[in-house]
Amino acid sequence: MVTDESQWYVQKGSRVQGPFSTTEVGRFLLLGRVRNTDRVSRDGELWEPVTQVPELIPEELLNLQSDEGWNQFLQVRKGEDERQVEIPAATERRTIPDPAPENLRSEWSAPTAPAAQTVLPWSLLGITLAALSVVLYLNASSGPLS
Repeated sequence: MVTDESQWYVQKGSRVQGPFSTTEVGRFLLLGRVRNTDRVSRDGELWEPVTQVPELIPEELLNLQSDEGWNQFLQVRKGEDERQVEIPAATERRTIPDPAPENLRSEWSAPTAPAAQTVLPWSLLGITLAALSVVLYLNASSGPLS
């Protein structure tokens, strides 16, 4: 039997959950309990987008664009959903609510970047343009140096 020694923490907004095994995080991704916009960490200190950790992403999430891939995903998801079978409450020690599977298809099919990666460059551009405008204004208003 192979044991999964990796432990992961999941950050959903400001909320941190875990530790979870690699297998649990993959299962939560399939069930939509962990989203592609959530962040993960091995130590709870350094965080990265879950989409940047290939070992966590189940194969079934990689081909949702095709009907065959989508059907395979739905079949695996149904098998992973503990609500379909009787499991004692003590077995599932942590619960995270499930979203609708249709939402998962659109989330994983469209390439996404973390908000900080898309907002930061635009804000830096705005700051740079504002600073340039101030320098040009000051330069123009002071006149030529004698």
